[in-house]
Amino acid sequence: MNAPGFDTGAPPLALRGLRVTRGRREVLAVDALEVAAGETVALLGPNGAGKSTLLLASALLLPAAGEVRLFGERAGRGNAVRLRRLTSTVFQDAGLLDMSATRNVAQALAIHGVPRAERSERAARWIARLDIGDRAGARPHQLSGGEGQRVSLARALAVEPRLLFLDEPFSGLDFVMRSRLVGEMRALLAETGVTALLATHDHAEAALLAGRVVVLIEGRVAQAGPTGEVLRHPATPDVARFLGYSVVPAAEAAALGLEGRGDAAVPPAAVTVVPPGTDGAFDAVVGAVEGAGGAARLVLAAGVAGTALSAEVTLDALAEARWTPGAAVRARIDPSRVVWL
Repeated sequence: MNAPGFDTGAPPLALRGLRVTRGRREVLAVDALEVAAGETVALLGPNGAGKSTLLLASALLLPAAGEVRLFGERAGRGNAVRLRRLTSTVFQDAGLLDMSATRNVAQALAIHGVPRAERSERAARWIARLDIGDRAGARPHQLSGGEGQRVSLARALAVEPRLLFLDEPFSGLDFVMRSRLVGEMRALLAETGVTALLATHDHAEAALLAGRVVVLIEGRVAQAGPTGEVLRHPATPDVARFLGYSVVPAAEAAALGLEGRGDAAVPPAAVTVVPPGTDGAFDAVVGAVEGAGGAARLVLAAGVAGTALSAEVTLDALAEARWTPGAAVRARIDPSRVVWL
């Protein structure tokens, strides 16, 4: 979408001193955040961390103190509606109107001022692009969750936004549909080159879609940087725990064969259950067995201190060994995969 009069050199989104308060509690405090043109940034964090609050404030859909600039222009009461028309937002709930899939897309085009003569063709093209051409005439109650979200994505992309906001758009879908749509979204972002801000609690989703992540913990930015760097090298115990690492206090690390300074962040993939007599192994007790996508995790109480560790195991190994809570095992940590905090 062309936008004459805007500073083409300015980042599509720039925040300064953003604050959101509910009652007497400050639920969000972000000093600065920018999203560059063509970039996808993921807001990553646990439930209640402030991801959606930050995204909605950035999209001018939630009041906030501080400064929000879209394309170099500071947002305010006088220009918020005009600026929002340069953006699209996709929510977890598709929020479709009670009309056909094609008309839902065409209605969005009308709101964004697309001439009537262009609406039908563009709506049909995006419905087909999202692989729901055979459901073009279906109303929302006739669509599955995945189909409804495809219509929502088609509606958002058809208006050719300069900035796309994605608020956990895949979290309500089953595993197979979610995996498929995330992959398709990755291709769409690359194809359109649209700038995007994504809120998600899913590490894999952030890794597939975003080149940079901002980790929020309790409404504050705990860590930000290139996605791979943040996921492989958490900077604080809170970030490490959110990312699935076990945090071993410095006083207990040596007893588990670890040498370093400070607390140790241990990813589940670094912990293996080994046969008796293995060098560098320690005693542990299985506390619980948890699911982890296509694998499983053993929650261990390790060493004399009963240090909490998670060990990643395959489903085949779990079935073969029949580990159950209370089982005694030997475990080992690969020190090359440990991050020192």
